[in-house]
Amino acid sequence: MRESRKIIAAKFNEDGNVGETKICVRCKRMFTYLGYGHFYCPMCRKADEEDFLKVKNYIYEHGTAPAMEVSENTGISLERINQYLREGRLEIPENSPIFIKCEMCNVDIRSGRLCPDCASKLSHAMRIKMDFDDEQIGPVPKKLIGKMRFIKNEK
Repeated sequence: MRESRKIIAAKFNEDGNVGETKICVRCKRMFTYLGYGHFYCPMCRKADEEDFLKVKNYIYEHGTAPAMEVSENTGISLERINQYLREGRLEIPENSPIFIKCEMCNVDIRSGRLCPDCASKLSHAMRIKMDFDDEQIGPVPKKLIGKMRFIKNEK
């Protein structure tokens, strides 16, 4: 009896590296995934970076602001702003009255997908399966009252 094998389409990129062929989660086009970051094709990744820069520049120029205000003044949807929070690219200030929730235990967090306690419980294999990295561990707020801001190490 023959073993069935999973065949992964691969091709060489400009640098001579082999990448897997994946489907972009946004536009559903096929592209060569090089093994890092989220599953976005180069065009969607570029559009995403442009949108993020609009949000980042708005917050930089106007200071912390509620997500609704940022959305209205930049034209970037609340869903996209929430995505940046979940990815750990934006952070809600300590004194905000509104936070996002940990995906496992529902505790308030300032950014990311999981609180530090739940993140520490995940095994390495589970982190890979969830496409999860350390930027997606959100700090738990200490106080209430504040607005959204960008994380300074994001370029």
